[in-house]
Amino acid sequence: MAVKRSGYKRSIKRKPFWEGVMEWVLGRGKKLIIPALIIWAVIVLWGTGLFAKGADAAWNGIIEWTAEQGLQVDDVVIEGRYRTDLKDLQKAIAIHKGAPVLAVDVLAVQSRVENLPWVKNATVSRHYNGIVTILMVEHTPFVVWDRPGIGPVVVDTDGGVIENADVADYTSLLVVSGVDAPKHTIPLMQTVMAEPAIANFIRAAEWVGDRRWDLLTKTGTRINLPEKDIGYALTRLAKLQEEKNILDRGLLSIDLRAQDRIIIETQRGEARDAMNLSHLTNSI
Repeated sequence: MAVKRSGYKRSIKRKPFWEGVMEWVLGRGKKLIIPALIIWAVIVLWGTGLFAKGADAAWNGIIEWTAEQGLQVDDVVIEGRYRTDLKDLQKAIAIHKGAPVLAVDVLAVQSRVENLPWVKNATVSRHYNGIVTILMVEHTPFVVWDRPGIGPVVVDTDGGVIENADVADYTSLLVVSGVDAPKHTIPLMQTVMAEPAIANFIRAAEWVGDRRWDLLTKTGTRINLPEKDIGYALTRLAKLQEEKNILDRGLLSIDLRAQDRIIIETQRGEARDAMNLSHLTNSI
């Protein structure tokens, strides 16, 4: 009987299974409810923008404090400006002496400066000695392109049109014509400049059939260049110029497309082999 009474007492103290489960769930819930509330509060504050406003206010306070400690803009140094209008540049920079250095948005300033017509690219840096530096690279006028259907425009070395450039200010530049002519001009100019005796006579170039060039001299002579081996063709012409001053004769055209001969055409329309100019002396 004693054994039964002892077992009976233990059975009275034992809790039902579902009650134990509930206690476990409630115990775990107390540990999780506080982090859950914190996460919920963060989401609410972030969604309403209160965090951003607080961060902005804190950052602005730091900026103002650094300015009070002397971290202010003392000067703006500009390098690389040659053609950009100074007033337009100052308006784009929009940085005033005495402003907090940390308040200078270098990326925004860079973007505004690079939007100016003459500016190719720019680098903006702020320094803790109060100096803001702006390094500019401007477009370099390279040639005047007689753009089909539009007219002459000034083009830089990358083939890009310089929108703010006045063609009248660049009459000394080579004039090129033809679709996409600027994209092919640099190799041409490098080859022509290698023959100074020829380069001094050239005033224009035409990109023909999207495959080859014709050169126009100051006296109106058209020089037909081959698709390939332009350097060799111009070397032959330079030698002929040295020997017989062919570019001084005011010829109608000089055809260099054949490798074994140079064909010239006079103003009267006579075509002859340039190696036998004695027959043309009296007819020119």
